[in-house]
Amino acid sequence: MRKSLTFWFIYSVTWIVLAASHFSFFLTHLGRSFLESIKGALFNTAPAALFGVVVVMVCKRLTWSENRHFVFLSVHLLLLFAYLALWFVASPFLNAIDQMIQTGQWNLSLAGVQGGMFSGVMLYLSTTGIVYAVQANERLRMEEARANRAESLRARAELEALRAQLNPHFLFNTLHSLMALLRHDPQAAEDALEKLATLLRHTLITKGDAEDVSFAEELDFIQNYLALEQIRLGKRLRFEEIIEPNVLACRLPPFTLQPLVENAVKHAIATRPEGGLLRVKAERRDGLLILEVLDDGPGAEISELDRSAGSGLKIARQRLATRFGERASFKVTTQPQKGFKVRMEIPAD
Repeated sequence: MRKSLTFWFIYSVTWIVLAASHFSFFLTHLGRSFLESIKGALFNTAPAALFGVVVVMVCKRLTWSENRHFVFLSVHLLLLFAYLALWFVASPFLNAIDQMIQTGQWNLSLAGVQGGMFSGVMLYLSTTGIVYAVQANERLRMEEARANRAESLRARAELEALRAQLNPHFLFNTLHSLMALLRHDPQAAEDALEKLATLLRHTLITKGDAEDVSFAEELDFIQNYLALEQIRLGKRLRFEEIIEPNVLACRLPPFTLQPLVENAVKHAIATRPEGGLLRVKAERRDGLLILEVLDDGPGAEISELDRSAGSGLKIARQRLATRFGERASFKVTTQPQKGFKVRMEIPAD
């Protein structure tokens, strides 16, 4: 019950933020009156927000099954078409009714369909992705309760990794940034949308440690993630790669670097007005794949890390310990005002 209320609270706040963005656009950029700006914001967001409730309820009832994948995909395809149709028609229709009430004239305009399609697809994917991520978390919790101690550690690590992969705040922030970018640079917004789709596809088809990925795939995922974060953070986010060519074919558990990179962006860069530098290094030596993630942020006392319940550092350490045992090493170097450095060594396959 409490988790359900938290979800709906985040859902409501997100739509309020989007409505406020529309209100600001109508008021400042289009020069409309205060009342007209409020109506414009409501007409552009309220129908999709209300229909989004229907989407959430369908997702809760329609779970993925290998035996029913055709039904799953068909229902979501039809629901997406219905969502886009509502997105295209609702706002112009409400504006036309409002105009008829005021002037007695009916004028239904469907301009801006392309922009509406981008926004509608992003909203639908974000909503369904978050609902299924929450369901996956709940399933993992149930499995964790039935497992032995070693399996519990594995399930908990995968659960935390899944939370990092489908962080609702990241999706909502990215969505909001893309909608703002769409008004000023549609081509850049389309490129960013492709990166978001790649991230979602990679996240949803990759299941924990079931199958390793190449370092090249892991690096591509990180690059797309940082490109989307850079839309929001701009020049405050600086990224540097030092990658030896012979590591690109090495295999490693999926999302080995993602929680560390997200942790650095969240704590070392996004919180500072001047931003910061994130550096990723990779080399192969003596049969080991050596990975380093560094930032020039505020750092911390080592003792503080043990008290950080949701740290991406714990996620990465647990997953490597579960997978490789003593064959892997994980070392953190940090001091106040000296940034973070995480060094991992795993067998190079």
